[in-house]
Amino acid sequence: MGLAPGTLDPARSGVSRRAFLAALGLGGVGVAMAACAAENAITTAVQAADRIGYADPEVAAAEAARFSSGREVDVTVTAALAAFGLAGRQVSARSYGDGPVGPEIRASLGDELRVHHVNALDEETVIHWHGIQIRNDMDGAPPLTGENVAPGGSYDYAFRLPHAGTYWYHSHSGLQADEAMLGALIVEDPRDPYGADVDLVVVLDDWTVGHGPSPEDLLRALNPALGGHAGHGGHQGHGSASTSTTAPPDPEARARTAGPHPESVELGGMTQHISYPVHLINGRPTADAEPLVAPPGATARLRIINAAAETPYRVAVGGRRMRVIETDGFPCEPVDAASVLVGMAQRVDVLVEVGSGTWPVVARVEGTDDFVATTLRSRDSVTSVDLARSGRIPELDRTPVQDSGLRATEASALPARSPDRTFRLELIESPSDYVWGIAGPDVGKVTMRTGERIRVEMTNNTTMWHPMHLHGHTFGVPEYGGLRRDTVIIHPGQDLAFEFDADNPGAWMFHCHNAYHLDAGMTTNFYYER
Repeated sequence: MGLAPGTLDPARSGVSRRAFLAALGLGGVGVAMAACAAENAITTAVQAADRIGYADPEVAAAEAARFSSGREVDVTVTAALAAFGLAGRQVSARSYGDGPVGPEIRASLGDELRVHHVNALDEETVIHWHGIQIRNDMDGAPPLTGENVAPGGSYDYAFRLPHAGTYWYHSHSGLQADEAMLGALIVEDPRDPYGADVDLVVVLDDWTVGHGPSPEDLLRALNPALGGHAGHGGHQGHGSASTSTTAPPDPEARARTAGPHPESVELGGMTQHISYPVHLINGRPTADAEPLVAPPGATARLRIINAAAETPYRVAVGGRRMRVIETDGFPCEPVDAASVLVGMAQRVDVLVEVGSGTWPVVARVEGTDDFVATTLRSRDSVTSVDLARSGRIPELDRTPVQDSGLRATEASALPARSPDRTFRLELIESPSDYVWGIAGPDVGKVTMRTGERIRVEMTNNTTMWHPMHLHGHTFGVPEYGGLRRDTVIIHPGQDLAFEFDADNPGAWMFHCHNAYHLDAGMTTNFYYER
């Protein structure tokens, strides 16, 4: 969705949704249909050029050129409606397992991951493998990169793992990932340089199902024209399944999305729209949290994954310093931190020296006093921690390390090179109507050839921060010393550029990883051409 150069900027003018759509040339169209129409216009325009699609031979050739360990890892991931206990209630949710988080998948650098995906739901679904430099036809963003898996059907994913690091997988169909359709994907490095004695995953998530409105009710409360299961595909399939434009918002959902909204100095203003009733760490609330256990005196590697739909977390270990070593799977210059800020879809790996004892591991909702916690304890520990009080540990009140305070290592930084192509994009909003978009002179026109260096310059003309994610690539952020990310935070009013090498042919989504901003239109596509 995008504005033509020089058209009305609703973020600065405070225009209504009607004026916002009029600026798109879609004034009489509802929001869901407008998103489709705008993206379809872009799609029609690009079909005339010689684009590389997911079924083209260049995709298979790029995959064949990737390093192979010669090993295959076979797993099955089933999407189904699951019933389980959560925070004192029985809930029923769309899930990849028998609880709020799917099974952890582990493989090694160069392995071929083979996933048999079974859809036992009564609706379409698909899996996106977040952060992996994956072959285009396996990316899980239909129809741009393949097709949805029909109810009762199955699909076999198969792709090499070209880089070690901390990744995750989640549904890219509507708001399914705001239930339990997500899990950790860890790619181990046989020559791991960090020397950690124990490797522990920390998956953070916000939760509403069974304790509040459904994700669809929340979206409808934010914007009555968006409901049902709005699509996350590469062509903005809003309304692809039972979208309602007439049902009134659920009163509880309206209350959950009503102000005053939390604010954060670190994020530059309003933090989020939704007040989530439950927060989870590895699929459990604080009262039921499972401890992270390490040998006494060990060095523990914590792989922190923010799998939330709408919540940024400030993470700390009480009484222990963390040493930040990787962001989104790539090494950064090590930095000692009392706390670290992690946006939705971002991953941060830290080392913690474990003595003998027990310490709280706390993720506080940025801008609020809400938190979720577990413990890190040595196997010989006889001490305990009152986790109900852990949200006020002093480490959380210190300035957190975030993207701007990190730098790439010499080995992980992109080689110095002038961009072959530069594109400008703007993030926009219609603030009174919960409509979000990507505009600017180059929206829908981001094209590249294999081997080129691409620079994308973003301007955030909205009143909120956004975790912006590019599929199929990891980019460097020059302003942050080349820090490698696949999801980077951009603050309100900020100009921020990123660069990447065009080395993964196909067509790729670029979008905000606030799930509700995405469903409300903040997405576009990048294309390779011959």
